[in-house]
This record gives sequence, C-alpha cells and structure tokens, in this order.
Amino acid sequence: MPSPVGHALGAFAFGWLAARSSRLERPVLAAVIFAGLGVVPDVDVLVEGTHRLYTHSVAAVGLVALLAAVSLRAVGAAGTTARTRGALVVAAAAAYASHLLLDWLGDDRSVPIGIRALWPFTDTYFQSDLRWFPPVERRYWLPGFWTANLRAIGWEIAVLGPLVGLAVWSRVPGRRQRAR
Repeated sequence: MPSPVGHALGAFAFGWLAARSSRLERPVLAAVIFAGLGVVPDVDVLVEGTHRLYTHSVAAVGLVALLAAVSLRAVGAAGTTARTRGALVVAAAAAYASHLLLDWLGDDRSVPIGIRALWPFTDTYFQSDLRWFPPVERRYWLPGFWTANLRAIGWEIAVLGPLVGLAVWSRVPGRRQRAR
C-alpha cells in the first residue's frame, strides 16, 4: 500500500487533471485540498477493525462528492458557474478515489488482503495482481522501518511524478493557445 506521500501525489494529480477544464480561483488551496482528500481515507486506522473498509469504498467516494457539492453550493463558490462547480465536485471525488486505486495497485501483506472497494454492495476484498506499489512498514520499532519506507516513497515519486508533471503542465496558462 502506498505511503501518505504517494497518496497525496496521486490525489493531487487526479484532482488537478479532473478539474482541468475549470478555472481554479485559488489553485494552491485546490492542490492542498486534493492532496488531503487522497490521504484522508487512511484515518480509519484510528478505529480498530475498520481499516480499508468504509473509507476505502465507492460509498465513501459518493459521500465525498455529495459533501463537495453541498459545500460548494453553501459557500456560493463566488463567481463560479454550475459547470465549474460540477467539475470541482468531480475533481474532489477523483482525488479521493485515487486512494482506492493506489491501494488496489499496492502490495498488501496484512490480513485481510486488499480493500473493500465495492462496499456496501459486497464484502469482498480486492487487490490487483500488478502490485505497483511496495508495502509501507508501519512497525516503527523494526530496524528496517526507515529504509523500507524511504525506498517505497522513492518508488512512489518515480511512478507518480510524471503524472503530477502532466497535471501541472496541463494547467500552464496559455498552453492551449501556444500549442495551436
């Protein structure tokens, strides 16, 4: 399973790419929110027996989309159109959903293996055979803790860095005009 660094990078990239067609009034804030949405599913580690269950499901993605829609409507998202607000809702959901995708692609070695991505429709755990991301060591007292985690973060940066670069490049002001 990816580290919080990998999840933040993936969520930033997915959210940024999903919001590409909309104008972001506060891009730094949007980037921080997208990255945060990618990390927040792992708060479930604080409640014993729920890790990779409720917060790692399509139901949670739907709840995030609903909360984003309600929040944007409540604050009025000053000067934004319904289309822009819709794009931001999709971007928030994509940022959050990136966590599920990255965990599914991770090498999970703790029982039960995988995530309950389709909860509440099924209690089945899912894990890809690809296993692009090495496991992160959570047992800080073990001798190889730092080495394993720094190696995992380096790999995450190598894999997700190009996607982050593409996301940033896609929002360069005037890029579309110069490309024509």
